Amino acid sequence: MKIKNEKGFTIVEILITFILVIILTVSMYSSVAAYKNKQQLESYREKIITYKNLLTKEIQDDLIMNELVQAQTSKSGNFFYVTMTFRNGTTKQLVVKRQLANETQDDSFMISYGGIDYPIPTFGSSKNEYNRKEEDFRINNIDINTNNQLLTIYIGFYHPNFSTRYAIDIVCPINFA
Repeated sequence: MKIKNEKGFTIVEILITFILVIILTVSMYSSVAAYKNKQQLESYREKIITYKNLLTKEIQDDLIMNELVQAQTSKSGNFFYVTMTFRNGTTKQLVVKRQLANETQDDSFMISYGGIDYPIPTFGSSKNEYNRKEEDFRINNIDINTNNQLLTIYIGFYHPNFSTRYAIDIVCPINFA
């Protein structure tokens, strides 16, 4: 009687194992990629909140501690200005630049307060129909005025991946005694 040696794997078994490993790898890759994308968006969100809070705190600290006595607003082209005079005699200026991409220029955003520039965080960009750069994170609206002895500063930010709108939103009485 002859005994056959049947201890090895057949080609079909090896192929099935290989296919199962590929399926598991592909499914795990998509999960890891989705998690990484979610993690990146959370990182962007944290940077936006930190930026917004830092600038808001800087302006509000001056408004509260130095007591705002006068505020003048103006607009020139893509620049919005607020010149603030405080009770101690110091003056600080808030400058907001909002240049949206068009046929000749790229997007350009900047906020400056008291002579210090606070560049807008960048989280990627795309090209418009004129092949000019459009930032994903941008200043989408600005409302600065001094109606009824109140200084209101609203600088709204937009990112296409966030449903939440972020903004610097400050309201302060002028010459409040």
